[in-house]
Amino acid sequence: MSENWWSESLAYSARTDVGMRRSNNQDSYYVLPASSPRLWTSRGHLFIVADGMGAHAAGERASQLATTTVSQSYLKRTDQRPYAALRDSILDAHDTIKRQGRSDEAFHDMGTTCDALILLPQRAYIGHVGDSRVYRLRNHVIEQMTFDHSLVWEVKYGAGSQRTAREPINVPKNIITRSLGPTDNLEVALEGPFETKPGDAFLMCSDGLSGQVDDREIGQILSIFQPEEATESLVNLANLRGGPDNITVVVARVQSNPSVEEAEVEKAEKVYEKRPPLNGLAMTAAVVATVFILAFLGSFFISKPSVSETGAPQEGGIQWGLTLGALALAALSTGAFLFLGRKTLFSKPAEVTPATEALGKGPYTRASAAPSKEFHKKIALVCDELCEVLRKDSVFTPDWQGISKALDQAKKCAEQKNYGAAIRANFSVINYIMRELRNYARQKKSAGAP
Repeated sequence: MSENWWSESLAYSARTDVGMRRSNNQDSYYVLPASSPRLWTSRGHLFIVADGMGAHAAGERASQLATTTVSQSYLKRTDQRPYAALRDSILDAHDTIKRQGRSDEAFHDMGTTCDALILLPQRAYIGHVGDSRVYRLRNHVIEQMTFDHSLVWEVKYGAGSQRTAREPINVPKNIITRSLGPTDNLEVALEGPFETKPGDAFLMCSDGLSGQVDDREIGQILSIFQPEEATESLVNLANLRGGPDNITVVVARVQSNPSVEEAEVEKAEKVYEKRPPLNGLAMTAAVVATVFILAFLGSFFISKPSVSETGAPQEGGIQWGLTLGALALAALSTGAFLFLGRKTLFSKPAEVTPATEALGKGPYTRASAAPSKEFHKKIALVCDELCEVLRKDSVFTPDWQGISKALDQAKKCAEQKNYGAAIRANFSVINYIMRELRNYARQKKSAGAP
């Protein structure tokens, strides 16, 4: 396995944007690729997206606490299977956010969604709370692997729902039913294990993306672009459609599944197959039995007189001394036993659920992600409108020659029904213009212009 094995097997990109209407970004993300084969087989690559909620800086604080706490807690839980460690790490973040919300009035009722993805050799797990989403693209089909914890989805797809696909739903779209912080008795939704194959792409996003770009469009962009271009194109498209919310996108593409030594996999699995540790009842029984035995021995020796009536020492004195020594040694041994075994004695039982057992019911939706004529027309229109605005109110001098060349290429590809190449050419123009506009805005801000 080469030194850069993980970069050869995995391509990823992460991007967050404040959007067009918000003054601050309450989204957060975290990416932690495994740095060794051992960590890959035991912990995997970790990706997290959180969308915060709360007034002022509360939402931003909540999402940052979620990504930081989940990542740190997950890496520490080496005695649990990855999916169990992920669940408990998200619960740790929930408790942390709840405590800080109670202790500081500025963060009262703050909350956040949280999606966490683990990519292990040949399989993936997801931990999910809220309405941020995780998608998987495979063979031009995009699937939503998570269930939105929102009022809309609970009414439309929840247990016992009798609604038809075309029946209108008259409920608010922005109400979520589960989040880190505010929700009491939080239940973390686990999904997986999902088999991973070379070419699979996973996308995680806040609703700032999914609210503006539908599943088919997300899938087509994932099909056409590598992760870096995909995240840029998706953020730009959401912004050009109004960008009413913060936008966060993480894309991870499985390039290959490098071979892992069977011994490494077996070693990782054996960690979770240990017998359950002694619990409190077993510990209590052991201590009571020890005390009983010591009391019995003590009473046996202490009952004998240690000196004669004339003051001469008898055999019992020696026995008394031995008894005290035995009692002291037993006390030290019991204390050492309790101290050294404190983590095991009071810890939770080891996970016994098989690694292959299905968790959750995902995927929940499925759509074609094949590049289409319809999407090409939409992107071509966006591209033309953006160029027209730039011609009327040019804040910088663009490379019009390069733009014209790309637009001509897009038209030619569309005529040949090569819609993927046509969409790619149009996005090259859109992304170029949006980059230049951002550069212009940064330069203007640094110069102190209003």
